[in-house]
Amino acid sequence: MTRVSAFSLFRAEATGLPWAQIGVRALPVGQHAPDGWLDELKKRTAERNNDVHVWWACSPTLGVPRGPFTVWVGSPSLKQVKDVDFTSSQRGGGLLLRWGGDEAAFIVVDFDPINPNAAVGLFAHRTAATMNDVVAVSTAPAPGPVHVQLVIKCSGATSALLVNGMNAKVRIRTVEDVINDDTWKPIELVGLPCEQPWGATAYDSSDQGLVAAPVPPFEAAVQRLKRGMPPLGWPPMTQTGRLAPDWVDPDPELVVKEVVQSLLPEIAELYDPGVPERLQFTLSSDRAVPGPTQDGRTSALDTSATTQPLAMLALPAQTDPVLNLATGFGTTYTREGRQDGAVVGHQDFLVTADYERTPSPWPDKVTFAAYAPQTGPHEIVPPPTALTAERNGLVPPNPADTPWRESIRVSWNRLPTTAAMGRVGAGTLARYDAGAAQATSLAPKRDADGIRPLTLSPDGAPGTPGSGRVAFVDGAADIPILSGGRQVGYAVSLVDVHGVWSAWRDIAYTGNEPGPLPPRLIALDLASTYAGSPACPATLTLETALDWTERRPTSLQIVALFFPMASASAPPPAGLDPGLPTPAGCFRRDLGLTFAGDVPTGVGATVASLGPDGANPMAPGPGQGDGGRRYRLTSGVPTLDFTSTQRWGVQVWLRSTLAVGASPTAYTPDAAHPAVTTAASPVPIVPLPPPAPPGVPMGSTPDAQGSSHVRVQWSLPAGGTGVRSCIVWECSETALRQRAGLPPRAPETDSPGVRLAALWTAYDALTPTQQRAAFRRLLTLPGGARDADVTLPKGSTDIHLFTVTTQSETGIESPWPGPAPTGHIHLQAATAPRLRRPTPPLTRVSVAPDGTVTVRLFSASRVPVARFLVYATRSEAAARDHESMGPPVAVVPVVLPAGGPDPVTGAPVYEATWTGTLPPAWDNWLVRAVAKAVDTVPVQAVRGQPSAASEVVSILVPPTGPPDLDPLVASRWGADHRGVVVTSGTSGVARVTSAGVFRLGGVADAMPVAMTDLPLLPETPGTTAPAGATSSPVLERGPRVAGRLPLRLWVRTPDATAPATVSMRLLDPMGRSVERTVTVPGFVPTPAYTLTIVRTSTVASGVVLAVGTDAPATVSAGISLSVRGVSTDLTPLPLPFPRPRPGLLRVSGTFLLSGVRTGRITFPADGQIHVIRPQRTLGWPREARYAVFVPLLSPVRITLMLLGPAGEQLVTVTGGA
Repeated sequence: MTRVSAFSLFRAEATGLPWAQIGVRALPVGQHAPDGWLDELKKRTAERNNDVHVWWACSPTLGVPRGPFTVWVGSPSLKQVKDVDFTSSQRGGGLLLRWGGDEAAFIVVDFDPINPNAAVGLFAHRTAATMNDVVAVSTAPAPGPVHVQLVIKCSGATSALLVNGMNAKVRIRTVEDVINDDTWKPIELVGLPCEQPWGATAYDSSDQGLVAAPVPPFEAAVQRLKRGMPPLGWPPMTQTGRLAPDWVDPDPELVVKEVVQSLLPEIAELYDPGVPERLQFTLSSDRAVPGPTQDGRTSALDTSATTQPLAMLALPAQTDPVLNLATGFGTTYTREGRQDGAVVGHQDFLVTADYERTPSPWPDKVTFAAYAPQTGPHEIVPPPTALTAERNGLVPPNPADTPWRESIRVSWNRLPTTAAMGRVGAGTLARYDAGAAQATSLAPKRDADGIRPLTLSPDGAPGTPGSGRVAFVDGAADIPILSGGRQVGYAVSLVDVHGVWSAWRDIAYTGNEPGPLPPRLIALDLASTYAGSPACPATLTLETALDWTERRPTSLQIVALFFPMASASAPPPAGLDPGLPTPAGCFRRDLGLTFAGDVPTGVGATVASLGPDGANPMAPGPGQGDGGRRYRLTSGVPTLDFTSTQRWGVQVWLRSTLAVGASPTAYTPDAAHPAVTTAASPVPIVPLPPPAPPGVPMGSTPDAQGSSHVRVQWSLPAGGTGVRSCIVWECSETALRQRAGLPPRAPETDSPGVRLAALWTAYDALTPTQQRAAFRRLLTLPGGARDADVTLPKGSTDIHLFTVTTQSETGIESPWPGPAPTGHIHLQAATAPRLRRPTPPLTRVSVAPDGTVTVRLFSASRVPVARFLVYATRSEAAARDHESMGPPVAVVPVVLPAGGPDPVTGAPVYEATWTGTLPPAWDNWLVRAVAKAVDTVPVQAVRGQPSAASEVVSILVPPTGPPDLDPLVASRWGADHRGVVVTSGTSGVARVTSAGVFRLGGVADAMPVAMTDLPLLPETPGTTAPAGATSSPVLERGPRVAGRLPLRLWVRTPDATAPATVSMRLLDPMGRSVERTVTVPGFVPTPAYTLTIVRTSTVASGVVLAVGTDAPATVSAGISLSVRGVSTDLTPLPLPFPRPRPGLLRVSGTFLLSGVRTGRITFPADGQIHVIRPQRTLGWPREARYAVFVPLLSPVRITLMLLGPAGEQLVTVTGGA
């Protein structure tokens, strides 16, 4: 039958084990071997230094065969490698070679080294090109500048990474070709140590063992163990120099018996005739198992476990080096030396297994083969790294006052499974005391003697934080009471499937017993009661729970520190601590419990034992619950003085004394979680009685809604400290009279004072309950309020009574005002006023020739008039309502006594006269008046109101003198300077007044200008001459600004150089006039000047010009020289390569001729234009008065200008160089 290979389903390895070297390397560097250990090493490794361990594994999707595995030996030829097409790419530190996915058993790579002085290497990958998937490695030292060849033999690879190589050539021999090579010969049958036959299973129980001498399966397994069981155990010394636990070899026959008795019955269903090999992994079963047990007690819950037969076989076979041989998944040979028929030399191995029903795509009956070339020597297993030891769990004392117990978790980084790291699947844990010379093994013992390695498994699923760690746990151990903790160490050694143990790695651990549970404060309350004074009695009540399960208490100490509080959220004062002196202003109470067995006795307090629910008292003892037993303590506090504070706080600490262990406990709660409660002041705050009014106070004038308002005021003792809210209560006259049994309405003839006295008498006659019931709660205001605005019912004529109570910040309400007969002194009274207003005044106004205004005022009114208010405005819109006319111009008292009566109304007539002045103006004054009544008439409960305004009266108050005209200002206009414009201004108006209009005229250069009405003059901004000004004089006006009206006269004179005289005449509506005259000087033209460039010369840093001019250099002339220079060279720059010049360079400057200095013709290289008046210099042109330096290189264009005093251009000249 043709063999097939699938390394993802079935693979094998063959590893050389030089046990003598393995033993020597097991000793840590620098440590001496124990006495006799080296002799024992030689004895154990005699004839075992050439062992070859062959082992194999099956994928769960393939399952295990129904018969033994066959081990073959042979020497497939390397010469049959063939060239193969491959691809190469740079990957990480080398060249990745791929050949299309074929599984290669032999790989030959020829190449040139990149660096002849560095080592070269070839890493073969099974699938992915990662270090975790490396199956074989071949390296060589620095080869020098020669062609190199590296060869790898492996169980199957699909790619290789060439390090320090190039120009590679790849040849391979596939696994399929190697496993079907003709040189293979069977050497041994390896399978389960089953009976012959094995019950009803389909397993082939024929003889097994070496092909040359087959024996029953049980004996064959014993032979494999005797031939191949590891001769050495773990290293003799731990990392810290302690002796490792004694190693004991298991007995081969007992190991096989253990497999037969314990394992084979569990996995027999794998080989049921009806179960295909490919479905073996689906088999599982649930079985009942004993529940968790602790301290002799077992959980009553049903417990079960799910087992999978295939996992029960594969796990020990792949992790335990002894069970790997005993279960038939491994065997051992020797290269040379022994005479037991198991000598294989340097041959390679092939492991085959026959399957009847396999997974797709293979046919049902097929022989799977795994090629295993000899590798090694394998001498060392990596030790665990990043070792830590931490507490894994705590077991509380049971019964109380016994030691705590703890379990310790020792963990380390999980080792990857690679060709370099090997197949590490198990390990062991040892423990030693701090002063011990030898460690003690914590691994379980085999039934067949020896130590059973502990299987390694990750602490979490892939992708979780625990997936990279492995841990062993040391079970519960006592922590001696008051011992200061356990001082122990742990040592870990790992073992691979070949039986090679790693060096020990040690980690120290220190663990102390947990502190005792402190007492817990469950509830805390401080209550105070009012006893007629600010010194109030109080009671402190607290509930606490004490633990009795771990440690039994003998006493409980309670410290209560009382302190005054400034506010409800104020923290306790600094220094409040049970171990420190009590701060000033605070006081302390010490309370507690003592226990006689289970029975508590209160110290400074009464005590009640509570049931588990904490609600009902019960007899003390275990019946109070398995957890904390609860107690209620009550202690009276003599007094809390609320004279200077509204609140008292108390902070409480508890600690207990225990029968055993650390005692007493620390005070609890801690500073971060203080136990604080407060007691608020129960003392009420009573408002002070209001002062007695002289009569019945009246409310305000009705508002826009027709309602009158009353202001209720009150005072509080001590400024109202501690008041949270003030409550305003109200009762109407009708309601109180009905409550007292009186008629609802008082007689109409009774004055308000008589009615109020009757109300007071009725209120004092009521009981306190009736008094309070008569009032309704009207407003609730903040404690800082001292008055309230109350709106009386619209149209009410009742007297309304008000009173105020308070609620303190601690929620205490003040008592109701009383008792009789003085309760009415706490009441405030008010009634809505009756409003009366005078009739609108009659106004008579006259104006005297000197501008004096006289106003006579008359008003008929049944309410007394106190004064008249006179209003005046020149705005018709404002005069529509006296309230928009501004403040009154006069307040005129009435003349008493009043005259009258008015013939129509019969009311008294009030009269007043005002004489005064109004500012003169050409607009009419509009006058109105209002009669102002007295504020109140208390006897009648009347409140006076202003009258409506009088009708509007119009008067004119003109200025007393002639009109005003500003001095004339003249200037010339036009290019020929013959035009003259004269401007002025006036306060007159350009409109028709009640007295007429203003008129403007004049004389322009002996030419009369006709008088014209100002409203008829055109209004212009005056920026340009009007069109008609060239032929005749033109008058204009401008927009009025700040009460002044601009006026202009435009005229054109025949001679610009001759002076011109212009006059303006203004006539007001009253016929009064004013005239102004101005003389305009003739135009004087600006003289012409010359400007020449006499000579131009170039210097190293620029151009120097010799400039001549006849312009004066005096300060009064104010002549300036402007210089502008522009570089005009735009040709490319010369080599090394043509490139354009930068943009145009420009410089400019302006120089006042009077400020040019005299000096030598030298200029600084500062990049600026300079002008000097040169000293007498040989060769300098006599006509050149100035030297001008321009800091630009030739070619350059230069412009010179003479500027007048106002910056006007006088002459311009341009030159270049």
